[in-house]
Amino acid sequence: MGENLSELLKLTGQTPLTKRFSALIEALPNDDHRGGHLQFVPGRIEVLGKHTDYAGGVSLTCASSKGIAAVVSPHDGQSLIVEDLARSLSIELPFSSPAPINGASWSIYPSTVLNRMIRHFGEPQSGVRIVMESDLPAASGMSSSSALVITVLLALLKGGEMSVARAALTSRTELAAFAGALESGADFRDFSGDAGVGTRGGSQDHTAIFLSRPGGLGLYTYAPIETLQTVRFPEDYTFVIGGSGVKARKTGEARERYNSASLRAHEVAKAWSEDTEENCETMGEMILSPSFDRDALRHCIRDEDLWNRYQQFEKECDLIIPRAIQALIARDWSTFSAVTDRSQNMAEEWLGNQTKETSDLARLARELGAKGANGFGAGFGGAVWALVSNGSANAFQSDWKEAYLCLHPSRESQAVFFKDTPSAGCWTLGGASYPVLDLMS
Repeated sequence: MGENLSELLKLTGQTPLTKRFSALIEALPNDDHRGGHLQFVPGRIEVLGKHTDYAGGVSLTCASSKGIAAVVSPHDGQSLIVEDLARSLSIELPFSSPAPINGASWSIYPSTVLNRMIRHFGEPQSGVRIVMESDLPAASGMSSSSALVITVLLALLKGGEMSVARAALTSRTELAAFAGALESGADFRDFSGDAGVGTRGGSQDHTAIFLSRPGGLGLYTYAPIETLQTVRFPEDYTFVIGGSGVKARKTGEARERYNSASLRAHEVAKAWSEDTEENCETMGEMILSPSFDRDALRHCIRDEDLWNRYQQFEKECDLIIPRAIQALIARDWSTFSAVTDRSQNMAEEWLGNQTKETSDLARLARELGAKGANGFGAGFGGAVWALVSNGSANAFQSDWKEAYLCLHPSRESQAVFFKDTPSAGCWTLGGASYPVLDLMS
């Protein structure tokens, strides 16, 4: 497409994004906006399924209405330039040495993506400039880091005209799996992995970002990625998101705690495999084994921490999520509230990834009349969703915020509260044709 980027705004049909994209276009360093493209990458809301994806389980998720808006354009150099307009930050990564930049910790994400793309598919055919702006709360559990990974991936695929990569990645499902491998460092097909960004997660976030549909919650499994069910979200209800103000970081000690949940899941499957001489990579694969027996697993796992990690996974996948879906469809709010409460309790007691702030947010939401509430994301901070009727959402949001800040006044400057609804996955418009991503192909 050869349209001027300003003209593309008329085609998006995304009225709330018009001002954001207009500001990004104005920030470009010259007046020639031809050859570029627009893209939007949402965050995600994990409704249920805490740390289940990489363990071989299922989760229920959707895309957020908030996300990263970006304008991608070519430039004459052989480098990737990323400019964060909202934070007034900019980095440049040469194609010849795409290493993270000292003093810019967030550069680990674009450098990891660029390095692996070049290793697998060769250098982009042109320099790529990303001018972006995000309204996702950072480190809030809404997958701002995964959204950044995908923003860079899409920019390179289209803006860098990486035809070999586009030929290898021909569906949104493949792109979601590949994006998950980029972030975690896992192998993808015959493409060998690396260190990734340092966290050993799965592809839940990336799947929601690529595959979500407006007004729907997606039930997915991840090895391989498969959409099991799309659940219609009740039109007369909305999510109110309470961001605790405790940053759910994935660096330093926080990264070790995050990776601990992954390690414990691996240790459970390893213990079963060694005891039975099977070769189960995940707890999900273990449970599906014809020889699996819960009592036998308990016999070979004496460590209470590992046993609790197994119980959280088993009940979240086999009990909580199916019952929550049935209750949501039937509008059985009593059951929905009970099972989502149980999920939150298991995260606190068995998974151990909640903080006092997120636990208080969930409890306060229930006390204020939410039909359900749950902490989400990697944990150790982050956010809580509350399901409330459209008519009561504004008053609920105000009351929830006030009650939370009474308990945690030190979080006032960082905590955020807003309404959100299940939204569409990522899209691009303009630039080199790549129909699998195009808003209008």
